[in-house]
Amino acid sequence: MIYLLLIPLAAALLLLAVIWQQWQWRRREQSMRRLLDGADALEAKLLACRTRMQQLRSMLEVLPEEMSADANAALAADDKVQAALRDLLGHRLWIKQHAAEASLRELDAACLAIEQSLARMQLQLERLDAIAAELAAAQSSARTVVPRGK
Repeated sequence: MIYLLLIPLAAALLLLAVIWQQWQWRRREQSMRRLLDGADALEAKLLACRTRMQQLRSMLEVLPEEMSADANAALAADDKVQAALRDLLGHRLWIKQHAAEASLRELDAACLAIEQSLARMQLQLERLDAIAAELAAAQSSARTVVPRGK
């Protein structure tokens, strides 16, 4: 009689174990996808930031030197973008070498770090857009002044 109760109980426990393992694999797969997609998005934002800074530097050429010296120094941050790209490459190497055996907690921590970097890059891009608007206004004012070198 007890065997008739133990068999369904064992089957239910086995089913729960399988469901739990499937859930864990699904969560792991989602974390991996989130991590890889985040790394791709961060790389795209870093490259966009570098391109935007180069565009803004070219906008400075029509401004008088005394107006553009500080801005030019601020926009000369290619080394910072390169360092961030190298750091991202390090993250990608970690993913390639360790993600298969990394715990779910480690994967989630890596996802969080990438998402925080993405948020910071978005703020930087928004700041660059604001700078671009200010430079455009300054350029239109500078066109009424004698251009540099004349």
